[in-house]
Amino acid sequence: MSATTSDAFGSMVVSRPPDALALAEAMVHEFQHSKLGALLHLFPLLQDDGAEIHYAPWRPDPRHTTGLLHGAYAFTGVTGFWRDRLAEAEAGGGADPGTGADSGADAASAGFHFALRRLQTRLVVRTLLTRGELTPVGTRLLHGLAATLDGWLREPVAPATAARARAAAVSHQVEWRLRNLRCDEPERAALLAAYRAGDAAPPAGAHRPVLAGKPGPWSDPRARLYRDPPRTPAGADAQLVAGDPGTARALYAETLRRSPADAHALSGWLLAQAALDPAHRRLLRRPERLAALAPGTPEELREAAAWLAVP
Repeated sequence: MSATTSDAFGSMVVSRPPDALALAEAMVHEFQHSKLGALLHLFPLLQDDGAEIHYAPWRPDPRHTTGLLHGAYAFTGVTGFWRDRLAEAEAGGGADPGTGADSGADAASAGFHFALRRLQTRLVVRTLLTRGELTPVGTRLLHGLAATLDGWLREPVAPATAARARAAAVSHQVEWRLRNLRCDEPERAALLAAYRAGDAAPPAGAHRPVLAGKPGPWSDPRARLYRDPPRTPAGADAQLVAGDPGTARALYAETLRRSPADAHALSGWLLAQAALDPAHRRLLRRPERLAALAPGTPEELREAAAWLAVP
């Protein structure tokens, strides 16, 4: 854990890190916050109404636009940090003569972090450019971040590593939506009426979701598994990450039979189902629509998902 205050430029508080690499990443992250804090003292970058409604891929809860801007700027720096570590690892960075430890991150680990953070940070920059009330200086800053990230998105990463990073990004967003958003009452009523009548599902873009209330704390255990795939997968998450969505879906279904409202199990079931049937991928964009139908059993869940998946 680490923190920075914009009133004390260059200072930071960092908990004891597990290794030098984690400390270096935290320092890059926090100094980005210091730099942006200095800019915000000099220039107004956006008009923030304080509404905490936006998706931040590195947090469990919704954020306001100032927090989103801080995250975008900090994680652009973090993305660059992992880009450098990947270059070192691919160049065959040797051991530190003082400690004997590898001076660069493992190429697969660095590649995963680089691929994941560039995707997530570019998504947030797009949110700010399309939904933020930016000043001219703020617009210039965001376009600069976008140009940097777009260049990095064109850089090659091992295909399997890039695929795991994409899957991790989608996994976090699906579960975040299930935990933080719900359909508003008109959309929920329309969905239930159409489902019970056997009619086609109303268009997903006809309504905006609303916040589900104050979220409880949660972590994303699948992210660690996507970063370091298990050699002998055990459990639903590990089976999903290891490429066995059929087994994962069955295991998630057993959890949902006991706890139908379990957001982690429901998100995992959806991810597994989408891997087995590409038609269900559209459900990942608005998974709260499936939750609005309140399926009480795995059988009802399959029926409701199949209904929503019809174009």
